[in-house]
Order: sequence, then C-alpha cells, then structure tokens
Amino acid sequence: MTRVKVELVDVYCRDTEDVTGADDFYLVGGLAGGQTTKAILTTPIKINDKQRKSFKPDQAVLFEGEIPEGQSVKGGLKAYDEDAGKDWNNKYGDTVKKISSAISGALAAGGGPGAAAGTILSAAAAAASWLGPLDKDDLLGTTELEISSTGPSHEERAWVMSKKTGTGWSTWDYTLTYRISRS
Repeated sequence: MTRVKVELVDVYCRDTEDVTGADDFYLVGGLAGGQTTKAILTTPIKINDKQRKSFKPDQAVLFEGEIPEGQSVKGGLKAYDEDAGKDWNNKYGDTVKKISSAISGALAAGGGPGAAAGTILSAAAAAASWLGPLDKDDLLGTTELEISSTGPSHEERAWVMSKKTGTGWSTWDYTLTYRISRS
C-alpha cells in the first residue's frame, strides 16, 4: 500500500474571464482510490490579472488515502468563474455530502476502483448542480486525473486552462498547481 496525498498549491491568473474586474474562481470534482472517496468543492477565490492565490487550508487537500500497488487515484476537476452569488455558507456542507454520495454511487455502478476518471468527475459535477441554476457560471476548464500509486515521493503538476481567442471578451488564462505526495 502507498499513502497518496493530492493537495492544491495555488492558482495563478494571467487573464480573467470577466473583463470588468476579478473572477471568483472555484473548483468542483471528486477523487477516488483504494477505500477512499473525496468530494471536492472549494469556495470562490476572488482573483484578478497577474495574481496568485492559495486555497483555504481546509479545502486544499483533494485526496489522502492508502492505494494498493498497481492502482490509481481517479477522478477530476472542473474550474469555474462564479457569475451569480450563491448561498455558500448554508449549502457548502450539504453539497460536499451530495458529491461524495454521487461518487460512491458511480463507483458502485461502475465497477468500484476500476471506474473511469470521467465517470467520477461526471457524478461529482451533477451533484453540485445547484451551483449554477440562475446565471450559469463560466466553465474555465475540465481535467480528468489518474494518479498512480507508484512514482516519485513528491511532485508538482500544473493544469493550464485558457481561452485566448476573440477580442478579449470572455477569454481567460489560468494555471492551477497541485502537489502529489507518495509514502
């Protein structure tokens, strides 16, 4: 068994999606591996051009669990710019529970640890559907993750999400950095 931990380092914004000021950047997703399932939902971070921001410490750990040799942590992330204010204080905990339950259901239906990363990500995103019913938040990027239990003891990975076409209206350029630890 290998203990795998995946945690957010920071997000860097070269160009916001909103042309009138800062974006409200947040993540939705889920990861599963071994006997561990982790729902991912970060509260929005106000971020502007040329800024680097960290996530709340209690939301920075995306996954931590024991993974059998030869297996992987699977799932993914969706990044958004919040357009309509939401009731984060009253709905955050319930939404995390819904995401976790949806991931568990997808794993049970899809063959357990062998389920595809996309299946886990789709279940997580569907469970967080209350986040965008009025003014749909802007999807900045989607990534599926598969993190092997074997590899270096520490590594950092970057996920670049950008839309650079157009005249500056509704374009963006972000890099999310996350750290993987194996012991």
